[in-house]
Amino acid sequence: MTQQAQVRKESLLTPEAKALIGKSTDVVEMYGTVDVETVRRYVVGIPDQDPRHWDESLAKERFGGTTAPGVMISYIAGRRPPWEPDRMHEFMVKDPLSDGGGGMGRRERALPGIRTASPVKSHLHAGDEVEVLQYPKLGDRIFYQSRWVDIQEKTGRDGKPFLLVTRETRYWNQEDRLLLIVRGVGIEKP
Repeated sequence: MTQQAQVRKESLLTPEAKALIGKSTDVVEMYGTVDVETVRRYVVGIPDQDPRHWDESLAKERFGGTTAPGVMISYIAGRRPPWEPDRMHEFMVKDPLSDGGGGMGRRERALPGIRTASPVKSHLHAGDEVEVLQYPKLGDRIFYQSRWVDIQEKTGRDGKPFLLVTRETRYWNQEDRLLLIVRGVGIEKP
């Protein structure tokens, strides 16, 4: 029996990993509200020069008032209150080439880690599917929750197994109106 065949006998997808499907984080409320300065900075940065983001008279008829770009809330939802410590300095001292990933998010947002038969050594972001259902408005308080939607074992072209994982995060406002769904796919390799 070849070594590759022996590797294939041991599945990466453990019963513990399968049990994570459907597990979710606590509901998290974004610090602050959707505000005009955050919208301004975001639309200048991406750039999105749609006047519905700042022209109240234009936006009122169609959208009921000025709106924020739908995807913006997925970027600002994890912002921290000013009294919480900013750990960026700590990350940069440990690794000056770090982008701050792997620990900058809020703990409440973190899904339980996937335990595989072999330790995961490589994480690859394979893409996102974004569904904008309603645009956030100025003053909205945003809530969100993430969950594991699917975890599948696949075999790569090299014959080695990997896990294809799908995470979904839903965002809604203070009126319980669903605004945005982001489904992210990742690849976990031993």
